[in-house]
Amino acid sequence: MAETLTLFKYDADIHFMLADDINKTVNPPMNNKIIKIYKGVDSVLNFYVKDKDRKPVSLASGTLTAYLVNHTTGNLLFSRLVEEIDNTTGQAKLTIRNKDLIGKESGFYDLSLTFENVDGETLTLFADRANNVKVAVEVKDGPIPAFSESATITFTTPGGTGSKEYSSAIEVASISPDTKGLHTFVAYLTNYIGNLHVEGSIEQTATGWFPITIGSGTEHKPYDVATTKLEPINFTANLNWVRFAHDPDTTNTGTVDKILYRS
Repeated sequence: MAETLTLFKYDADIHFMLADDINKTVNPPMNNKIIKIYKGVDSVLNFYVKDKDRKPVSLASGTLTAYLVNHTTGNLLFSRLVEEIDNTTGQAKLTIRNKDLIGKESGFYDLSLTFENVDGETLTLFADRANNVKVAVEVKDGPIPAFSESATITFTTPGGTGSKEYSSAIEVASISPDTKGLHTFVAYLTNYIGNLHVEGSIEQTATGWFPITIGSGTEHKPYDVATTKLEPINFTANLNWVRFAHDPDTTNTGTVDKILYRS
């Protein structure tokens, strides 16, 4: 029986007040929610700027700048001009790109806006009835896995003749339920002659090794002549552990310098 999954797209709408004197009677916005943005994707924040009477403010007469600051450290993540969308509603848009959050910590940040008018005055925008100027933003891990560096594998004896040598075991993140875990590696060789092997394990500890098919449907990648070129190799398997081995030919005078591996 088919099942229907309903998904929703929510717009992040944030209201600000631009007022030159907050000591007078004003009608500030009532923001009281934490804005959530996610790593790995672009996030669009919609701003609505109004005056003390909650009437839209024309943004054509100045520039609106957004600031995102780490709540704990006070470090500025970025400052950026905000894109004007509609003067009749005081609407503007800020796009936080995926690249803005690469390498940045998940957690809480403070978002604030300033408006520079035609007279060169920089004015503060207020976010709530308590006259706070900051809106809480939570940066969270997103739906797309973060980029991970390749593991570097080396051998105690990278060359030699006729003696098979194994690398240390590498733990794979987890077994995937779709049985299509993708693995990629590239061997850095210097005039190497021999065979390269990959073995896997689905045990909780690095035991119970079995050969992985690589290359042209074989359980090893042969290098029959002295080889130096780089050749990326992919294979699919659900594994908990991976290890590599090289089996040098009796005529070998080269080396397996390193292997870069990513799952």
